[in-house]
Amino acid sequence: MTDQNKESVKDAAGSQLRLGRRTVLKGGVATGLMLGAASFMKFSETAAAATQEPKRGGTLRLAYTSGTVRETLDPARLREGNESMYCANIYDRLLRIENDFSVSAELAEKWDANADGSAWTFVLRDGLKFSDGTPLTSEDVAYSFSRLLDAATKSPSFAGLSQMLDTSGIEVRDARTIAFKLKSANTVFPQQIATRNFAVVKKGTTEFKVETAIGSGPFKIASFAPGESWELVRNPNYWRAGLPYLDGIRQVKIDEPATLVQSLLSGQSDVIGQVGPAQVRQVDGSPGAHIVSSPNSGFMYVVMDMTQAPFDDPKVIKAVKAAVDRQALLNIVFQGHGTLTSDVNVWPGHPSYPPGLGVRAQNIEEAKRLLAEAGHPNGIDLQLYTSPSLSGMVEMATAFAEIVRPAGIRVAIQQENSGTYWSQVWQTKPMYISYSGARPPVATIGNLYVTKPAYAETKISNPEIDKLLAEVCASLDENKQNELLQEAWSIVADQAGASISFALNQLWGMRKTVQGVKPHSEDNLQFHEAHIA
Repeated sequence: MTDQNKESVKDAAGSQLRLGRRTVLKGGVATGLMLGAASFMKFSETAAAATQEPKRGGTLRLAYTSGTVRETLDPARLREGNESMYCANIYDRLLRIENDFSVSAELAEKWDANADGSAWTFVLRDGLKFSDGTPLTSEDVAYSFSRLLDAATKSPSFAGLSQMLDTSGIEVRDARTIAFKLKSANTVFPQQIATRNFAVVKKGTTEFKVETAIGSGPFKIASFAPGESWELVRNPNYWRAGLPYLDGIRQVKIDEPATLVQSLLSGQSDVIGQVGPAQVRQVDGSPGAHIVSSPNSGFMYVVMDMTQAPFDDPKVIKAVKAAVDRQALLNIVFQGHGTLTSDVNVWPGHPSYPPGLGVRAQNIEEAKRLLAEAGHPNGIDLQLYTSPSLSGMVEMATAFAEIVRPAGIRVAIQQENSGTYWSQVWQTKPMYISYSGARPPVATIGNLYVTKPAYAETKISNPEIDKLLAEVCASLDENKQNELLQEAWSIVADQAGASISFALNQLWGMRKTVQGVKPHSEDNLQFHEAHIA
């Protein structure tokens, strides 16, 4: 068996294990869909490896510009990127998605499946405790999954999980063993439950505030002001021996990007995010700070709601996509910090990327022709919503409007407040700027492009996409899985109301005294090994 025919997971001690594809359903990774991206998310060497012996103690000061009043401490209801950051450090999951789309063991030390992947069994680590010192058992896992399957919880993962599992399929076998009998074969089940909403909470928890939001992660919540600030303190009962090193993490919101960068350069902040590409040189040129870059960690794009005019006409969507100069957009807004793609949430070189798709070139004449066929021979007027919620969102709207103008697409920009953008604009307005973290293709397609998805951005409804994703989940053949995903992505690229020009590099500013912080495509930053020199 060659190295190319092996997959990697982590054992209970966190070291690398090598598993052949034939063992994919037993004790290891969920599927080969996680692979094929060996260079994915390689962050700077200064962040990947500490140069000094870890020093214990200290409170890390974190600042960023985004935040919303609807942030929550309930992991089942997470929707915002900022929520992922603090919740990923308060709670743990059975398994966790890594930056290369592999699955690593977290609360579960091993897992197994029957021959077709329709039944799964997970065994928890011995001696797990919540931050308040009470035991964490399979009863807590069962409760957490049952909450996700309750529509009243309003979890974005309800739609996907309820198609796979009923509460009657959850079986607690003993304090450390839990089994799931699925509605049908699903070879990628571990991958699907390794994402942020699947954190384990204490059985019986119904209200998530500072006093009751109890997890088993490296830190516990000490204070929380939604959209403004939060503070974490060390969990003395954390299961990873000797961790975390920090006493705590204190976050504040700084609205002005220039002030945010200055807080880092002056030493008032230890870590800031996201850094705008225009400010990279300012940070990297300073004596006490540097940039940590996470390649292909997310997508910023233009959403067009296919149920609202004028985007209920497919030709208008195709015209908008044809009018975009992808390289120009990436250069203007993010100074080239990204990888070009063609209207899909994955990039060329990934095994699920359609081989014939390439990177679409701007075609103004094609855009004009499509608009004329759609009844707009003199062009079309559109309103594009954006906000300064994330670095680059306003600049992207401005650049997008200028780039598509020669095609007769006249875009008026409506800038909204950061605090209400994700509750009043996202999934609501006909056209707006959105952002999605890089996730395994099976998760992204399931979250965004199936009928009635977790995140109804484009409102696409195509039975063929639903069918292809179901076939992916039932297949044990990695090559077949990727072929099916390529078909699904081809439909998304052609039909979905999403103009996606590139995968972005996340840019974080850090003091050079900060070591061991791990950038993560879904969790943003992981702090369990962080320390301050």
